[in-house]
Amino acid sequence: MSSAVTVRDVMTREFVGVSESDGVVETVELLLEEGAECAIVLRGRDALGMLSERDALSLVASDTDPAATTVADVMSDGVVQVSSGESLAAAAGTMEREGVRWLLAIEEEDPVGVVTAHDVVVASTLVPEADTGTGPASTATDPEAEYDTQGICEACGALARDLVSVNGQLVCPNCRET
Repeated sequence: MSSAVTVRDVMTREFVGVSESDGVVETVELLLEEGAECAIVLRGRDALGMLSERDALSLVASDTDPAATTVADVMSDGVVQVSSGESLAAAAGTMEREGVRWLLAIEEEDPVGVVTAHDVVVASTLVPEADTGTGPASTATDPEAEYDTQGICEACGALARDLVSVNGQLVCPNCRET
């Protein structure tokens, strides 16, 4: 992945921001309307957490009444943040290290966008790396070269290295253990 590509180059600038007191049903409707995978939970300009698709699904699987549930009741605490000027490769490393699929992009401590694992994968396939002769051989010129094993785990959705095909799915080391 080219180190010249930054988070700012690929992030989604318009993200869904909600309050911890907002209703989950209304927030899910907003996510569907906006085509977003997650909502950043804000108190003013401070990011407190996020409400992801999985958080909403966990509510459906519980005995809790969705209509009476607030975002604070089901959100994931904390948001992993990255500077918008950070290289996309570094952001991918942060996602892998933290085990997350989204990062909140910030500039001078203010949220300015969201970068997803999907953004990383798409950008890595569109931007060719400069061939310096020091890296691994390109698979375009060497069909016998090994394929890249970094990508999205089809079991948990996390960006991971060392994906292996198991029962027709590419899975990460954590999912292979379960």
